[in-house]
This record gives sequence, structure tokens and C-alpha cells, in this order.
Amino acid sequence: MRRVVFNGKFRAGGHNGVHRVAARLIAEVDELLAGDPAPDDPPCALIVPKGCAGGPPLAAIQLIEDDRPASQAWEQWRLPRLAAGGLLVNLANLAPVAHRPKLTLLHDAQFLRADSSYPWRQRLGYRLLTPLMARSSARVLTVSAFSAQELARGGVTGKPGADVLHNGADHILEAAPDLAALARLGLARGHYALMFGSPKAYKNNAVVFAAFAAGALAPLRLVIVGPPRAVLEAAGLAPPADAVFAGSCDDAALRALYEGAAALLFPSRTEGFGLPPVEAMLCGCPVIAAPCGAVPEVCGDAACYADPDDPAAWRAALASLPCAQLVVAGRIRAAGYTWASAGRNLLSTLRTLAHTA
Repeated sequence: MRRVVFNGKFRAGGHNGVHRVAARLIAEVDELLAGDPAPDDPPCALIVPKGCAGGPPLAAIQLIEDDRPASQAWEQWRLPRLAAGGLLVNLANLAPVAHRPKLTLLHDAQFLRADSSYPWRQRLGYRLLTPLMARSSARVLTVSAFSAQELARGGVTGKPGADVLHNGADHILEAAPDLAALARLGLARGHYALMFGSPKAYKNNAVVFAAFAAGALAPLRLVIVGPPRAVLEAAGLAPPADAVFAGSCDDAALRALYEGAAALLFPSRTEGFGLPPVEAMLCGCPVIAAPCGAVPEVCGDAACYADPDDPAAWRAALASLPCAQLVVAGRIRAAGYTWASAGRNLLSTLRTLAHTA
């Protein structure tokens, strides 16, 4: 039986979506190992670079802080030595190529797309390294069947392909809604639509901005979570003049915005999973999305779909939204995406690989 070692380099980066998923999966596995251990469970450790030992306490997974700081060299060369002989678990897209055996979670295949808006060096690096990481892994996981197909089509995964480990979304219900959030932004319940702003081309913000142009949907306002107007305009986008910019929101504020919105608008042309629509559904917020990427797979018939290239379709969808029906269907659909389920599925895979890899 091999020791299971979690790659903790993600703790050195900003707390983005991928890092948050990695942290939550490790926490769920730790809780399961502590609360319901199996007699033949492998010993588990989380190895982090110097200065990255902070964070929620772990009950069953040993935390090991190295004396060297995080870097690409640390992950590719130092970590394999520290994890020698163990099953190395990489949950944040990147993994040391040389280490075997390992499990690697690839969240999406956006780096293969010309409209990814990633710097060319980053795209090139991912295109070169990701197939090497995937094909040297005992198991590759990804977050949707769509992503598994894209990774296979792009030549990233070999013949075995990738297994699906859906994200959870119920973290959004763990924070009480910030009841003052709407008042701070001058918003009234039901009188605004919500979206996540991004300068990245594949996020396709332009179609929603065009739908709201020249007051076409007044008095309904558009609330944008994320970057300020200047960032979007610098990317050539034209947010509505009366758009409300909510900035970066914690889960409490975001839950309040979901609960008060007439709809979440999600026009992305591709998504590996599509977390915001599932969060919105859990909060009773109807979803209008582009029928692209993994969103139809994840949301099914619990969302309303609009053409990603047709602003009029988004206006029509907002005008005829079957809110009560979507709220009920959305809550039922989203209830299937829990972190507890994701943690159980991951631990089952780790138990198998620790004995067979």
C-alpha cells in the first residue's frame, strides 16, 4: 500500500477557483478519513512549500511544510523527492511530469482554444506539458464529460481518457446571506439581472452588454460581479451606462445577490463545469445561459438557454422567463452537486490507486 501525498503548491497562489476546489476536496477527504476510516486506509500527507502551512486544520492528513519556497522548479523537482514512493495527488491542473504514480485533476481544456485570452507563453506551456502530465498519471480526473471529451479531442489524455469528478456547489449555502449587500449597491430585489464580468473572449460578455444597450431592458439593471468598468472597456467591451459594478464578492454577498436577482446571465462559449449557474440554482435564482461547453450537461433542463451570438435572444429570454418553474427545477438539479459527494468519490479513487498503482 502506497502513501497518498497531496501536492500543496496551490496554497502559494491566489485563491482562485481551481485552488478553492483543491482545498475543498482535501478538506472533504480529511473529514472522511477522520470520521469514517477504513481499516486499510493509506497514510496521507499534504506537502506544502515554505510559508504555506496556514489554513484550516487537518485531522487525519499530515501537514508537512518544506523549507523551500514555491516555484515551478519546486513542483517539478523538489516535490517528487519529498513524495518518493507515494501516490502524488495533484488537484490544481499542474503536476510534476517525472513523478509516478500520480493522479492529476485537469479542470478544463481552455488552453487549447484560440479565444482563451491566456498569454501565448502560458498556452504554449500548457499545450506542451499537460499531455506529458496526463499520460504519466495513473488516473486523470476532470470535472465534466464535456471536459473529458475536449481533453481527449485535443490529444491531452491518452487512450484511457479522463474520469469525471463533478465539483460541488453547496459551499454557497454555508455562508448566511449578507442582507446589506443589495442596499450598499442601491438595488431592489427582482429589479436586476446578475452576471460575472470578464475580459476573456470566451466568457462572451459582449452579447449580454448588447442586449442591455441603449436601455433596451430598462428598468431592469445589470449587476456585474468582478472587474471594474475600466478593465472591461480596456478589453474592447461596452458595459451598459447604468450597469452596477459589485466588485469582488465573498460568498455572503454573492448569495444575497443571487437570492435577489431576477436571473443569472451566463453567456460563456465554453466552461469546464460552470459553477455560478449551479450556485445560483441553489439560491433560488433562475439561470439564462448559452448552450455551450459543459453548461447543458451540468444544468440540464433546469436553465433557460439563449443563442450566444444573438442579443435579441437574451432580451426575449428575460422577458418570458418561467421563474417559478426554473427555481424549483434548479434547486432539485443543483442539489446533486455537493462537496461531500465529490470527496467520497475522490477518496474511493485514492483508496483503489493506493493499493494498485
